[in-house]
Parts: sequence; structure tokens; C-alpha cells
Amino acid sequence: MTKKFWLTNLVLFQLAWFCCALLTANASWLTPLIVALHFLLSPTKRSDAKLLPFAFFGCVVDYILFQLNVINFAEQQFPIWLLCLWVMFVLSVNHSLKWLSNCKLWLISIIGAIGGALSYLGAIKFSAINTSLSLLSLFLVYALIWALLLPALIVFQGKFVELKQN
Repeated sequence: MTKKFWLTNLVLFQLAWFCCALLTANASWLTPLIVALHFLLSPTKRSDAKLLPFAFFGCVVDYILFQLNVINFAEQQFPIWLLCLWVMFVLSVNHSLKWLSNCKLWLISIIGAIGGALSYLGAIKFSAINTSLSLLSLFLVYALIWALLLPALIVFQGKFVELKQN
């Protein structure tokens, strides 16, 4: 299980993302269950737990954008499912996204810019979030944020998280 957990993590993260995108009304109780399942199955619980502060940081970034009315939600408040999605994302850095630690920071920045921004555009297409910006403007905002955020997360993981090899 230890060597193949990256696949379990990938499936759980995708399950969480699609739960948030497609089942938004139920995501606030489903996504905590997915997070709990990850921790139940994870062979690196301590290393995973060390990444949790970064999920809070990601939520703060989204919360600021929510307060600035860049993004908004059907719930009219900042949803718990977004926190859980951030948790699942940062946990992926120890598992299904572990390969990023072998990449150059400039490449991680490009991957973050494109992947991160496209994830938010996908959430808009599924009506999980809304925006007051044009799609291009939203893409550019999140591309800039994720071009900085993903490399920071990878550096944080490399410096502060002691991880068994999966």
C-alpha cells in the first residue's frame, strides 16, 4: 500500500475536486469525509499533517479574493468544502504530486500558473464558484497567484516536511 499510495491520493483528490464542482450543496459534509479517509489510509500521516498550515494559507488567499468579490459562492459565505479541497491539494504534494519536487522552480511556476488557473475556470464552468471578472481576467489573476503559490508549497514541503519515500 505504501508504494502505491500516490494513486490512492490522486483518486481521493480528484474525488474531492469533482465533489466540490458537481455536488456543491453536499460538498461541505462529503469533503471532510474524503480528508478523513486520506488520513486513515496514508502511510505518512505525520508528514502529511506538517503540510496542513499551507492549506490554511491557500484558504486565506481565496478568502481575500472572496472578500474582494473576485470569486463568490452560492452559499454567500466562504464554504468549508474549499478548505477541505485545499487540504487535499496540499496533501497531494506528499503523494501524487511528489514528482514536482524533482522539477525546476520555473517549471513548477508554469505548471502552477496553468493548472491552478484552469482549476478555477473549471469550477466556474461547473457553477461551483462565480466571478465578477471576465474569464480571461480571472485566469490571469489565478495564474499569477498559482505561479507563486505552487513553487512556495514545493519549497515548503522540501524544507519542512520529512517524508518517507512512497
